[in-house]
Amino acid sequence: MNLTESFMPTTSQNPVAVAESIIASFQTLPTIPAAATRAIQLLNGPDPDLSEVADIILADQVIAARVIRIINSPLYKLLHEVESVKQALIYLGPQKVFEIILTSCFLELTDSRTLAGIRPQSCWEHSFGVALVARNLAELSGVVKPEMAYVSGILHDVGEVILMHYRQDQFREAVQRSVERELDLHDAEREIFGTTHCEIGALLAAQWHFPELLTQVIMHHHADQMELKTPLIQVVHLADQICSDVRLKCSMDVEVPGVGAGVYGAHLPELEKQLAQLGVTDMDAFRKALTQMVDHIKAAVQAIYT
Repeated sequence: MNLTESFMPTTSQNPVAVAESIIASFQTLPTIPAAATRAIQLLNGPDPDLSEVADIILADQVIAARVIRIINSPLYKLLHEVESVKQALIYLGPQKVFEIILTSCFLELTDSRTLAGIRPQSCWEHSFGVALVARNLAELSGVVKPEMAYVSGILHDVGEVILMHYRQDQFREAVQRSVERELDLHDAEREIFGTTHCEIGALLAAQWHFPELLTQVIMHHHADQMELKTPLIQVVHLADQICSDVRLKCSMDVEVPGVGAGVYGAHLPELEKQLAQLGVTDMDAFRKALTQMVDHIKAAVQAIYT
């Protein structure tokens, strides 16, 4: 399925056309650094030249510094501190560095402390949470590569980040409406914008030359139609639901008393049935890993963003 086919409207109002008009209205189009784009393309190609990748990253001091900071964060739990990009490539290998570069792109896009009245740390926890839970599900089920599950989890909500920055008042209204009416955020977005972060994120991911698999996850991770769900989309979709269920999700900077807290893990029994269909059979191992991941995610976000 190509990107154009996946964007076919399902209602009389074309959410993709609305998303395109919103993006066209931006005075400054959000961009991914050229060095990151080139490194991503090389790392996705056959037999990547690691020296060339390192040289490209080193040409952008901001990206190089972020790569080193991520590598030495609790996300990777290295025994020894890594001090250079070339050392990281040798030590971790190209696939891990691909993960890290895309994570640095996420940092680039979320490098703000004012996001439409949203508590930024909660959104970072959600993205890293979905990444780590998706990787865990990939490892337990064997249906997709864990590295791609991680990267897809990090960037699945990139459209939300864009709306936070470029449509702050409307996005805050969407979050507030989702909390007060107990709606899924993308449903509240559709009511307010006529489109969602899925269409916004996927259109931009295509412009940034992200891999097609990743663009499809960004577009369809909330899709109900099973025919749109590849194994990778299913993994990220479930990871997204699980993280929201254990309170790793975007929240407002001022909470509404008595609204939106929910019960921790209330939907996990139903979600575990879906995990079994995916091929995850050791639920005890998953529950134990999930508890550890929640603590790990909070520590990682604290380390990276402070």
